[in-house]
Amino acid sequence: MSNGGIIGPVQNPQIGNTSLLITSFTASTTFTAQTGQTSVDILVVGGGGAAVGCGCRGGGGGGGGFRLLTSQPISGPVPIVVGGGGTAGPGPLPSGKGTDSSFGPIVSTGGGGGSGLANCGASGGSGGGGGAGGGVFGGVGRVGGSGNTPPVSPSQGNPGGDGFTTNYPGSPAALGAGGGGGAGAPGSPGNGGAGGAGASATPVFGAAPQPFYLSNVPGTGVTACGVFAGGGGGGSCGGAGGSFGPGGTGGGGTGKASPGTSTAGRTNSGGGGGGPAAAGGSGIIIVKQPAQPFQNAPGVWSLSEAYNYKKAGNWTS
Repeated sequence: MSNGGIIGPVQNPQIGNTSLLITSFTASTTFTAQTGQTSVDILVVGGGGAAVGCGCRGGGGGGGGFRLLTSQPISGPVPIVVGGGGTAGPGPLPSGKGTDSSFGPIVSTGGGGGSGLANCGASGGSGGGGGAGGGVFGGVGRVGGSGNTPPVSPSQGNPGGDGFTTNYPGSPAALGAGGGGGAGAPGSPGNGGAGGAGASATPVFGAAPQPFYLSNVPGTGVTACGVFAGGGGGGSCGGAGGSFGPGGTGGGGTGKASPGTSTAGRTNSGGGGGGPAAAGGSGIIIVKQPAQPFQNAPGVWSLSEAYNYKKAGNWTS
């Protein structure tokens, strides 16, 4: 008997293949794999950091941590947490850190907030840009925050750029801030530094267009589909060649030149907000279940039946 001589329903070995399945998650939930799935490929992007500061002097927010991992073993339901973007504010302190995202024990740290006038950029998945210094506020440009904090391998992000203090005729200083770091490159130093470029998920999930990239699809203004966690551009008050900092590819917001308006990091990209006072973009998690053969042998079995199925190559490993 197929159930090992025990009275009850017959349970033969289950033999088959899982299907290729790719799913995006933009809210916290629980992931359950297909029957027989033993490993998955994952992208985990933390929420982007916000830019803070006042006037036009704030550094760009850092991109959220970017972790692209393949062949991760899986068994049972996995809790998923999708991090939100950092909240922007007018204050001088580098608040605005993005929220961490996680797939079970695998965590991508939220991006660091961009600096205001009084402090350095905050550390995170990628670091926030340093704010401007000098002029009536005293001091020099602020230092950008560290990336890949806490450290993981491969690295989840890069540092933010430093702010500048540059004297120019007719004004105490050209108040220019650094760009936030991105998953693929550090932020540029200011006078309105560019946000660091994000990193691409296409080596694992394929090139655009793909529906699971969500906000990074054609028609949304994103020119680098499949790229995530770009840094926000730094702000600038002009003078000495100061200009706004462009956001890094992968959802980074644009910095503000005086006069002008900064933009937030793109939703579900993990992009940092543009300096000053623009929010970071929320994170995202993408899970790929590669097609793979599986065998499953439920029930109770006699030694002779287990031997016969094993000999025939139909027994689970």
